[in-house]
Amino acid sequence: MTVKEKLNFFHSHGVSITYIAKQMNIETSTLSKWLRGEKGITHKNEDLLNLTLQNLAKEFSHIMTE
Repeated sequence: MTVKEKLNFFHSHGVSITYIAKQMNIETSTLSKWLRGEKGITHKNEDLLNLTLQNLAKEFSHIMTE
């Protein structure tokens, strides 16, 4: 699964683009434009996005096992 597919998955399951962008410390519009294909994403931000989504998945997993 690509990082863009992962982002779509989280977004389609209720995690806002605004929340993810805040976790990455980037502008919401930057992430939204990349998601819509209007703008490319830098390798640095792609790595950061992947790490952010991995951390979200860990947080959700932790919550579900409590």
